[in-house]
Amino acid sequence: MRVRAVGIDRYKLRVTTWGSGAAPHAIVLPGLSADARALAPQIRMLRRQVTTVHVIDLPGMALPPSLVQQDASFPQLADYVAHVAQELGVQRAVVVGHSLGGGVALHLALRRPELVEGLVLLAPAALGRSLHWIYKLYCLPLIGRALLYPRPTGQRGFVRRFLVGSLRRDDNAFVNMLIRHGNKARQRALSSRAIVWANQPAWWRRFLMVLTPGGEQVAFAVGDRLKQLSEVPTLVLWGNEDRVICAGDAIRCRDFHERAEIHVARGVGHMLPLEAPTWTNSYIARFVSSLRPALSEAA
Repeated sequence: MRVRAVGIDRYKLRVTTWGSGAAPHAIVLPGLSADARALAPQIRMLRRQVTTVHVIDLPGMALPPSLVQQDASFPQLADYVAHVAQELGVQRAVVVGHSLGGGVALHLALRRPELVEGLVLLAPAALGRSLHWIYKLYCLPLIGRALLYPRPTGQRGFVRRFLVGSLRRDDNAFVNMLIRHGNKARQRALSSRAIVWANQPAWWRRFLMVLTPGGEQVAFAVGDRLKQLSEVPTLVLWGNEDRVICAGDAIRCRDFHERAEIHVARGVGHMLPLEAPTWTNSYIARFVSSLRPALSEAA
């Protein structure tokens, strides 16, 4: 394993690499305020499927300084990932993203299609319209600032109620592990807040969101641009009890992406990669195997 920092503009992005550095490559993008631990079973599996696996932490999530709002839009985050890939010498890769990382992966594929050999999206942002209702409060000036103020996170009730599905909700060891993974660093909290605020809807949409359901993702959802990815092999995996990003958003893939393979796990919540690792890995391994001829050609 090799850990390095790749600089761009004012930021340094942490990259953790397993393997020789040669193709074929996989790029792994964790979710908001998460790191490689949230995708550890998938990283172990990918190390058996490809030659090199890179986990890229977004600006401010692992190394200082904190990300600021003007640099935190989804397209900008995708450009940071593309810059890192170029610095690593990655020309083509399977891109695996969970939650926020899945949304960044979608924007990366739209902006740099030549880089993406295949997409693995695990409960991704940027496909639909809605997020958990508390996101509406994040968008309100004073209330949002108070809720997003850096503080210890990972309370047991929150994890059980919002992050975990019924299959693992009463698994105390599993819930305690998720709580231990919670990062309390001020730098990461401020970077997460910058991402939330940079990708809010226009002010008038924010007002409407308080009165009507949905609309939290309209500022960064890819919408009908998903049709542009119709030739990109795509695997979408979700938990049917996801309370953060509704699994119903997978319907957009069926509507706009003819090559998308979609599977939904029962009794599983937003922490799908850890809640159902065997189920998740079985689909990813088969998907990556189907890409091997193209990956070998790229190598």
